Amino acid sequence: MAEKDVTEKILMSYADVFADCINALAYGGRQRLRPENTKPAPTESFYRTPKPHNQFCDASRYLVGPCGIIAQYIIENETQPRERQILRNISYQGGAYRQQLESSAPVYAVIGIVLAWTGKASRIPQSLPALLAQNGVPPEELRLVDDIHMTIYRMNSLSPEIRKRFVSDMGFVVDYLNEGSFDGRRGQRIVHLEALCDMMEAITGDGRFREQAEKLLEKQPQEDIIMCEYIDLLEARGEARGKALGEASGEAKLTLLLETLYDQGRDDEAKLAVRDMDVRAELYRELRIPNYTYEAQT
Repeated sequence: MAEKDVTEKILMSYADVFADCINALAYGGRQRLRPENTKPAPTESFYRTPKPHNQFCDASRYLVGPCGIIAQYIIENETQPRERQILRNISYQGGAYRQQLESSAPVYAVIGIVLAWTGKASRIPQSLPALLAQNGVPPEELRLVDDIHMTIYRMNSLSPEIRKRFVSDMGFVVDYLNEGSFDGRRGQRIVHLEALCDMMEAITGDGRFREQAEKLLEKQPQEDIIMCEYIDLLEARGEARGKALGEASGEAKLTLLLETLYDQGRDDEAKLAVRDMDVRAELYRELRIPNYTYEAQT
């Protein structure tokens, strides 16, 4: 899980990817942030318990204008947001506001969003009053509590309309999570190939992404790589694997499907595929399991 957190931070650390996430999710696709009008913001803040401690958010950047900082944005990646996630968000934003307390510069907004990467939906309090109410705080006190909210985006449950807003490498990630393929972005250039493939491997458990990236980088400079070339390599690998297993037989095809699912840590789906033909057919399409005529070698 630590590796997954690190790879998410690496891809998000690029200015174009960070700006793209904020624009696509928070601004409805409007290009409010651009790489050239942002700059890195601190990810570390401090608090006392009573001893001083530090804390790190995942990614943070400033939006800057001619007169200085306009806003600070914080993106937090979570495998599965927990019940008290709102407190974590408040602590990050509070740390950023605390740094402004004794400054003579104008106060700027601190805006935080949470990206949830899990396949499981869960209901957690998304406001401070909701969390306190869930923990038994009486209504008399709740009415005096500041109404602080947080926004969570579930990256594997984004609508096609929202996914189309992404113009950076993050578009490949959200399309694959929601559709199981990169086909809709065949003509898009890959900007951060290694970081993208590391993230894809971390969130899917599939080593193909890194293997094919290395092959592409051997052939040509990274800035010239278009997604269709990457897809062709992935498909070629899948076809060769299918032939080796003898795809003519339904049993071999199912074996390849189950092997792929178990390799990706999708054990529950593998069990369901054995029992449900409709689920199996959908997984064949998602994972691009091909049909081939297999001739036994004599």
